[in-house]
Amino acid sequence: MVSPRDLDRNRKDDYVAAWIVSVQQKLRWNILGTAAYLGNKGTDVLTTTYVNLVNPATGVAPYPAFGPVTWRGNVGNSTFEALQLNARRAFQSGFLLSTNFMWSHSINDGSIGGGESDTPQDSFCRSCDKGSSDDDVRLMFNLSAVYQLPFGAGKPYLSNPGVRRTIFGGWEASAIGTAQTGLPVNVTIDRSNASVPGLFSIGGEERPNYVYGVPLTPAGGSIPTGWINAAAFSTPASQTFGNLGRNAFRAPGISQLDLGLSKYVSITERMSIRLRADAFNVFNRAQFGAPNADVSASNFGVITTTISNYATGRGTPREFQLSAKIIF
Repeated sequence: MVSPRDLDRNRKDDYVAAWIVSVQQKLRWNILGTAAYLGNKGTDVLTTTYVNLVNPATGVAPYPAFGPVTWRGNVGNSTFEALQLNARRAFQSGFLLSTNFMWSHSINDGSIGGGESDTPQDSFCRSCDKGSSDDDVRLMFNLSAVYQLPFGAGKPYLSNPGVRRTIFGGWEASAIGTAQTGLPVNVTIDRSNASVPGLFSIGGEERPNYVYGVPLTPAGGSIPTGWINAAAFSTPASQTFGNLGRNAFRAPGISQLDLGLSKYVSITERMSIRLRADAFNVFNRAQFGAPNADVSASNFGVITTTISNYATGRGTPREFQLSAKIIF
């Protein structure tokens, strides 16, 4: 069986316009503060959709002998805007501090050039799928700090050679903290092809109606068993699309604190060893992924995964690591 595909032979090259405005100010305690506004606008972004669909007005497809045809062309759009605040204290007197905050919004129409490949709910109206992009993180905060304890050679205390300098000297503590809001979740519903206007043999992207006034999160809802309120959605009437926008819901936010402690031990004048202990996700906070977003599923709203299935990295359970490094 032949499955035809269509490629816009006259498609334009996509382009991105970017801009940034920033202001820096030196603050007390040798802290450099920065405030910046940045953004970009993607135009003629690569898009995938379907053509040769049944026209809802006529009930006939342009070429009835064929089914839906995959179409690729540069008709998508995207925007990104962000406010960034940064404070940094350069490494002085054994102390380094850097902190960043970003308030942003990434919007697109699900185009593949925007990092996604979502099929629009209504292939005759791709702009109707305009919404938060799949990787839209609305709020993000990072903090990192390094502190060299004031003991040992060249330090204010215990600088003279001896047992105490050997024991208490050369220690360094570090911390990295991150927190961000959850990623968007696209709530969908299973419907028969006959129930959707102008579509056949295409499914999985239809969205339900939102019941206005009903909270999206159920009263007493919890992670991971009840993150979305099923009562907030209903099945659209036959031959109508759901009124719920794309990516209208959010997964839980994530946060993590990592701590490190290291000690430098001199072996010779030109060689030393750094002994280090790290604790990742110190508070052992569960980092949940997105919930099941299919309203028709029995486990709708239930979270069954974490944000990471890897053995190391962000999102794992609390981990400890010991390491040694030879420096020469």
